[in-house]
Amino acid sequence: MAGPPRRFVDVALPIPIEDPFTYAVPVSLQDRIALGARVVVPLGKRVETGFAVGFPPTAAEDGLKTIIDLPDTAPIIADEMLRVCRWIAEYYCCSLGEALNCAVPAGIRIRSKKRYTLVTEGLGEGRYTKRQQQVIAALHRRGPLLEGQLAKEAGTRALSNTLQSLSKRGLILEEILADTASVSMKTEIWAKLVEAKVPDAEALAAMQRRAPKQAAVYLDLLHGEAERVATSLYEKHGVNAAALHALEKKGLIVREKREAYRSPDLGATSGPSEKHELNAEQESAYQAITKELESKKFATFLLQGITGSGKTEVYLQAIEHALSLGKDAIILVPEISLTPQTVGRFVDRFDAQIAVLHSGLGSGERYDEWRRAQRGEVRIVVGARSAVFAPLPNLGIIVVDEEHDQSYKQGDAPRYHARDVAIVRAKLAGGICVLGSATPSVESFYNTQQAKSIRLVLPRRATRSELPGVEIVDMRMEVREEAGENFLSKKLDKALKARIAKGEQAILLLNRRGHSPFVLCPKCSWVAGCEDCQVSLTYHAKGGFLSCHYCNAQRAVPQVCDECHFNPLIYMGVGTQKIEDFLRRAFPKTNIERMDADTTAGKGGHAKILGRFATGEIDILVGTQMLAKGHDYPGVTLVGVVNADTGLSIPDFRAAEQSFQLLTQVAGRAGRGDKPGEVIIQTYRPNHFAVQAAAGHDYAKFYAQEIEFRREAAYPPFRRLVHYTLESEDLLDAERYAGVLKRVIVEQIESLGFRGVEVVGPAPATIRRVKKKYRWNLGAFSKSAKRLNTLTRAVRKDFAERAPRSVALKVDLDPYGMF
Repeated sequence: MAGPPRRFVDVALPIPIEDPFTYAVPVSLQDRIALGARVVVPLGKRVETGFAVGFPPTAAEDGLKTIIDLPDTAPIIADEMLRVCRWIAEYYCCSLGEALNCAVPAGIRIRSKKRYTLVTEGLGEGRYTKRQQQVIAALHRRGPLLEGQLAKEAGTRALSNTLQSLSKRGLILEEILADTASVSMKTEIWAKLVEAKVPDAEALAAMQRRAPKQAAVYLDLLHGEAERVATSLYEKHGVNAAALHALEKKGLIVREKREAYRSPDLGATSGPSEKHELNAEQESAYQAITKELESKKFATFLLQGITGSGKTEVYLQAIEHALSLGKDAIILVPEISLTPQTVGRFVDRFDAQIAVLHSGLGSGERYDEWRRAQRGEVRIVVGARSAVFAPLPNLGIIVVDEEHDQSYKQGDAPRYHARDVAIVRAKLAGGICVLGSATPSVESFYNTQQAKSIRLVLPRRATRSELPGVEIVDMRMEVREEAGENFLSKKLDKALKARIAKGEQAILLLNRRGHSPFVLCPKCSWVAGCEDCQVSLTYHAKGGFLSCHYCNAQRAVPQVCDECHFNPLIYMGVGTQKIEDFLRRAFPKTNIERMDADTTAGKGGHAKILGRFATGEIDILVGTQMLAKGHDYPGVTLVGVVNADTGLSIPDFRAAEQSFQLLTQVAGRAGRGDKPGEVIIQTYRPNHFAVQAAAGHDYAKFYAQEIEFRREAAYPPFRRLVHYTLESEDLLDAERYAGVLKRVIVEQIESLGFRGVEVVGPAPATIRRVKKKYRWNLGAFSKSAKRLNTLTRAVRKDFAERAPRSVALKVDLDPYGMF
């Protein structure tokens, strides 16, 4: 029995306003609208796409706007996903619309377009600029035009001021229309044989004489596959659409438009397809996971296994068991570069269809992969952070591989952490979540000690190989003995030569891309800096330019100093390009490649480089931290860390943790095959506890010291943290309103009665200016996440009433990278 008509709908919009907007629903759409449906609505002078999140029985109808359209035949947000997004909005202090917008492909968002019509009655004598004359002439000649069409007529994109001026004078009318989405379903034409109308032999012979190409196509369908995609027939028989049209007119075939998926080139690297026999520790972990799967009760596991311990095999067999129970699976990986290898292993192991979701796909490919998951056409989804929202209808298990990795934290609103979203989603779905890592995050390990999750341990490598030996090289001693820039210590240089001579492979890690981090004038100390950010520009030898790694601004390489005009300038510091150039000179007969954000920027860039590395075409692979994450190449016997100190000096309480994780992970790439591995870590801080623990592959030693530091400082996980960032293009406004924000926070703490909440700051950000905006930081600590959520909402509302719109406030719960 149908319920009462839904006359009003609450719409959550992807904008930073928490409360939903209420709209009227026209009679024609009242039967179709449902919870989770996409809704196209007017918003001010534009059109937006939101989501139906409620149906109030009444609303103040005076001035109430009406929804424009429902672009889908059915709701695209399932009830379980709506609950996940409600949690994200509540916990991370964003709007529900912002959270829901993360759960759908970006390209389907429908926005505004403007159409202009000339008001001929208003034309008269007066002064018109050249562009105004062009616009008036175009509208008079062609009638109503869209803004983009007018821009083409005028030969410029900068028409907004011209159009506003003409509109104010009453010479043109502006209409706001709903634009089409930037991505939509792809279709293709199929030819289908009409089996009830097959001509006799005489008629077929006549067709072969009169229309031989038509006959060839028809006979192909008659004696081969009766349904064929049209393009394959065009290519095979050298015909075009006219031939199929003629056959359809004769009633011999029908042409049908069918959906065609855009299949991404996965670049999958093949892995072992056979199921490996689990060792005792793997079997114990597998049994614990599958027991909870069968009980259909939520559980979180931390699978802590040293590098090479066979965590992936446990994932594979646990997911296989989930599939046998009729459940679907998501596996998250921290880097796009890991996706080909992970996908390859799953494709080789399972017959089940697999979808891939990550930012490296084209918008059409992402849309199609998402829809395949939504329709239940795939059972497994592999991808990076955003794959946690994959709309699988019967989710049973989520695996978060390398759960410690900070790339799981979203940088823009909503600033969610995919690991935590995965846990919540598994809980709401009645499934399980497996967090895997050789170097668990301090928070995840601490949660096992608090009985919030179950710790499973893989203490030895799954193969007969042993963990590689690690040697620390004190670069302070190297500098004393050798003048100039020392990229490679004598120890690392000797080891590289020995490994290359044996035909083995090596990885060199330097977590800094580019050639030289800054360009310096030796006379006046001028440094080439970014005009919009308070950072130096990095010299990129490939392409010959200076680049800002924060706003991506570029400039030509200066020939003389901008201040004193001295020449020559000095290129200081070392990045991956400089190491690559040095190695090419030192090892001219060796195949050397670089893997960083510059070399992998193109589509499939990661897969191409890693594919060549897997086949042995590359001898030495130089790169940034993306090399450290989960890659398994048996030919690698040497790993060199060029500078282990890059992350230790970052002003962040997680600096030691992240450095330990990076060093331990990259060390684990060596010696995974039959030959023993060797790791050499170059550092100017050889006695730092994170470096020492990484050299010993000793997580317990690192955790014991790090957790005591956190306990003494009352840092997470002992208290939760919210980070407030204030931004303004005006230097004085940024500083002034940082003080205002501090007062607002203190006042709200007193008003809410939240004793024990500690406020730190304000202080200017370490990098004070980014993308033309000056930044100030404040933080608030509390043992209660709920209190921080409540406080933050109150602070944001109060501060918005006191600060101008030119001053922006950003909030981040459980922040990473606060500098």
